[in-house]
Amino acid sequence: MTSMKRAAPILKGLLSLWIVYNIVVIVVMPNAGSYFGRITSRFIGPYANSVGLNAGWNFFSPDPAHTMYIRYMVYFNNSSNSDATGDSNSETEKEPIEGYFPAEKNKMISSVFRSRELYLMRFMIMDKRHLKNLFGPWLCRQYPGATSVDMEHVIETVAMLDEAAAFRSESMADLSKELQFVAERYRCNHSEDEVEL
Repeated sequence: MTSMKRAAPILKGLLSLWIVYNIVVIVVMPNAGSYFGRITSRFIGPYANSVGLNAGWNFFSPDPAHTMYIRYMVYFNNSSNSDATGDSNSETEKEPIEGYFPAEKNKMISSVFRSRELYLMRFMIMDKRHLKNLFGPWLCRQYPGATSVDMEHVIETVAMLDEAAAFRSESMADLSKELQFVAERYRCNHSEDEVEL
């Protein structure tokens, strides 16, 4: 009887440790890609995989989302015109215009109405035909006299926490990488009879 009384606190302690361990696994595994998750994965990963607690999702706090936007260049026709007398009038040359959609490419959009632009940008990059058939014609209407528009989907990555810690003398802008994915060109004077979306 006395041996059972001595074993009870040990069993309670082991059960408490097992419960705490399970809580840690439940909290850490959904965000296993974070800095803390990568450090502890060798201790909790095998157990989480065997009991099915390895499902994950990303929180923005330890792993912020990458900046995404559409960069576009609008080109104009800079040819010179000749009048009937043979004198040549050169048109005022227009330099290509570089723009971004949304225009605040690296700033937080706080307005609810302006945040719709983020959803529109994501829709445009889901399929490159959206850029060519929807976004390109819209840009041509925004810039009268434009001859063509180049559009590309750009992602500016955020450095991982361990990389930022290893290179702390570098700025976050220097550690960021710019990746281009979808790219498309639209000719403003080009019209198609049937547009497939």
